[in-house]
Amino acid sequence: MIRTTFILLAVSSALAEIEIKEAEHSATATLNKKILWSYHHNPAEGKPYFHPLASTDGTMFTDLRPADHPWHRGLWFSWKYINGVNYWEEDRKTGKSQGETRIIALKRTISQDQQANFDLELAYAPDKSDAVVMRESRSVKVSPPDDNGRYCIDWSSTFQALDKDVILDRTPIPGEPDGQSWGGYAGLSLRMNQSVKDGVFLNNNGLRDNETNRKPARWMIFDVPEGGSILFMDHPSNFNYPSTWYTIKNMPFFTPAVVHDALHTIKAGESLRLKYRLVVAPRSLTSDAAEKEFNKIRKDI
Repeated sequence: MIRTTFILLAVSSALAEIEIKEAEHSATATLNKKILWSYHHNPAEGKPYFHPLASTDGTMFTDLRPADHPWHRGLWFSWKYINGVNYWEEDRKTGKSQGETRIIALKRTISQDQQANFDLELAYAPDKSDAVVMRESRSVKVSPPDDNGRYCIDWSSTFQALDKDVILDRTPIPGEPDGQSWGGYAGLSLRMNQSVKDGVFLNNNGLRDNETNRKPARWMIFDVPEGGSILFMDHPSNFNYPSTWYTIKNMPFFTPAVVHDALHTIKAGESLRLKYRLVVAPRSLTSDAAEKEFNKIRKDI
C-alpha cells in the first residue's frame, strides 16, 4: 500500500519563497509560483519521473511523452531488457511495456529545510504476470536551492535478483551482431524539449555534442545558451565506472548507459547498486565547477 501525507511548506530562503505541495501521486516545488520540479509516482503509470524540471532562472529542460518517443518521461529510470523482456518501449495504443516497473511502496518526507526525500520499493515482472524477477529499493533526494540557485537530485538504487539470475541487456550496438545505430541505451535518462535544443553537451574529457556519444565520462554537462545547465554525474562506486554515455544532440537526450558495452548478470540472491547526482544550475557551469561538484559526491552519496 502506498503511504502518503499531504503538507504544504513555505520557507523564505536567500533566493525567494519556495513552496512544496504534495498530492496523492506527486510532489511539486514552486519558486515564485513557477514550477521548479515535479516528481510523479503513480502506481498506475509505473516508472516514477521528474517533469517539469527547471532551473531557478526558469529554463525548462524536460519533455514528457514526446510524439517521437512517447515512453520518454522527463528524468526517469528504465532498464531496456530484463531476461529478454522489453521494459523500455511502450505500445503506442496501450501505453504498456512488455515488462512492468511496479511501484510497491512509497514513503515521502519533506524536511523543514525543504529537502524532499522519496523512498520507494519497486518490482520488475513481465506484463500481467505475478512472476517478479527483480526488486529495487530506490532513494531520491532533492535539495533546496543554495545561494547560487543550484539544487541537487541524488538518486540511489539497489537492485536485487530473487531466486534466479537476472540478465540486464540492451539493443546491440554497432559492431555487434544485429547491431543498431540506436543500440546501447538503458538506465537513468534525461529527455529534454525542443526549447533547449541549442544546448551543448560537454564531458570531463573536453568532448562536445556528438563527440560525447558512446564515450566514457565521469560527468556530462548540458548547457543552454543564456540559460541554465544540468550537470549529470556517474558515481565512482558504480560498476562499469566511468559509464559509456549515450547522447542524442537533436532530441536532446542523454544517459550514462551502464550496460552500453555489454550485458550484465545479477546472480540469484545478489544485488547491484547504482548512484547518481544531478546539479541543476541557473547559469553555465565550467569544467572546473563540474569537477568541484563531482568531488563532493564521493562523501555525500
